[in-house]
Amino acid sequence: MNDHNSVPGTSSDRRRPAPPQPVDSKRALGGRRRGPDFARRLASVRALTGYTADDEALVRATREILLPHARAIADALYQHLISHPETAVYFTLPDGGPDRPHLDARVHSLTSWLQAIIEGPLDERATAYAATIGLAHAQRGASPVRRVKGRYMVATMSFVMAALTALLDDAIDERDVLIATIAAWCKLLAIHLDLFLTVYGTAAANPHWY
Repeated sequence: MNDHNSVPGTSSDRRRPAPPQPVDSKRALGGRRRGPDFARRLASVRALTGYTADDEALVRATREILLPHARAIADALYQHLISHPETAVYFTLPDGGPDRPHLDARVHSLTSWLQAIIEGPLDERATAYAATIGLAHAQRGASPVRRVKGRYMVATMSFVMAALTALLDDAIDERDVLIATIAAWCKLLAIHLDLFLTVYGTAAANPHWY
């Protein structure tokens, strides 16, 4: 199973970004839901994906494997996105040059999110944080044309899962543990994707949000 593409830039960036700020739960879920619904939403999606306490333990056990590579995964993802004209527009200035400050901020944000899901529990705070990220992407930009489409979040999760799989494959020798760990991460990323997209339809106010 060692034929996965490697993640470029594997040097460790051990600086920790500031922790996520407290979120307005009502705003994060499109203004229609209140805080307690975070618990119900999380319970529902955990049950649907089958994400168990054992899965969470497997994810936590990958901390030392994955944390040193969080920044490299983020860098590789955004290099991938700017290589495609369809997504490069979100990181390009009107004159056609790269919007470097915006790109650096997005890399920093994705690194923070990766570190948070590797280290932190999947609880109501994590759920609110994920919803806030979804809201930020749905509302980004001065016009609907600049809003990040929901399907780009799907593509992002696919890229991240592929990168994590390659790193786990390199680090875990026991096949049964490797398969169980990859499955646990698939479930966790599916949960976060569900939470990201929860707010998209309402926040974007656009039938073409996906």
